[in-house]
Amino acid sequence: MRKSSFLFVVVIASQMGATKCGQVLRDPGFDLWCGEELCAWKTERGQVKRVPTWHEGDAGVYMAGTDVAIEQLTPVNSNDDTCIVFDLVANVDENSEVYFNVDIQGDGKLEMHERIPTSHWKPLSYKIRIKPPYDGIRFELTKNGTGDAVLANIGANTDHDGCNGLTELDPGPIRNGATCNPLEPTTCASGICILSSVEVASTGSAHACAGCDPAAPNCGSGEVCGLGDSFSPLFAEPTECLPTGSKEVGERCLTGPECASGGCFRLGAEPGRCSTCYGDGTCTGPAAGLQCSAGWGPMVGPEICGAGSHQVAAGQPCGTDDDCASGHCNGTVRNECDDGRPCISPADCPFGSGDKALQNGACTTVGIQGGTCQ
Repeated sequence: MRKSSFLFVVVIASQMGATKCGQVLRDPGFDLWCGEELCAWKTERGQVKRVPTWHEGDAGVYMAGTDVAIEQLTPVNSNDDTCIVFDLVANVDENSEVYFNVDIQGDGKLEMHERIPTSHWKPLSYKIRIKPPYDGIRFELTKNGTGDAVLANIGANTDHDGCNGLTELDPGPIRNGATCNPLEPTTCASGICILSSVEVASTGSAHACAGCDPAAPNCGSGEVCGLGDSFSPLFAEPTECLPTGSKEVGERCLTGPECASGGCFRLGAEPGRCSTCYGDGTCTGPAAGLQCSAGWGPMVGPEICGAGSHQVAAGQPCGTDDDCASGHCNGTVRNECDDGRPCISPADCPFGSGDKALQNGACTTVGIQGGTCQ
């Protein structure tokens, strides 16, 4: 058996781990298929097929074509252990080049690029040690060439003492929204590590790398230090410089200048919503006489004049069809994860905990962003 020596060490950034009893990957062994596609692994390019292996009870993944890649993002983080061992069984002929890649933080930069040898149902094991802190790993398997390649029994688990003495993989400067140690801000690409308005999704850490500090903003002319879009479901929504007035009603915010409406309605330390009024404010102008209410339900969305009243006039801001006299609110449908970040699909949402530690949360429609009554 060939073994490759890489490792993964972790620093304690908070008290929350992200594995399932030490299991790092969903669907070890490729047992769960959704039609002709893998459920837990994403096909980046090319095509994969379910095929039998050396044992009739085990299904393998045949990498069909000359350029194929599959990947899985996992929330394993600096709190889970000091070592990860990645195992698989490979059937690779000499006309194929198959690689095992490790992308710490899932930022597109490979910290490990290891060729899987030509083999006939050979078990392989890779030990990985990572310099902390880090939030998640994207594992990737690629194949090039005209030959056959089938992979099976793929799994990864933490191993407390399994990687002692191996060289650390260094993810390098970390992106905004990732876990950081306030005593070591230079680990952040920006050099700024602050108490975040939103916990880091994969670790629960209160500190995250940021592009600016609201307490001492360093943004340029026409910019404001506000809440940006998360790079990954593993990271927090970052604090960073944004164009002034660039956010629509319903988007999350830290301060009023982020919003085109000029108002960011907040309750406590949590991010607020760009709004057209405040709960105890008075609606004026075209909305005079309407009550200021939560647009998508209590504690969820923006504050809007006439929310849910069926009285808002054409051309005025709205959050749902129920706000408008016409019964139609024209704007962008807003989908959100449970923590309030915008999403397109569950793959954009943070992972759960316990039995759902390796599963993304739900992506749910909550209302209309930047809506105007028709």
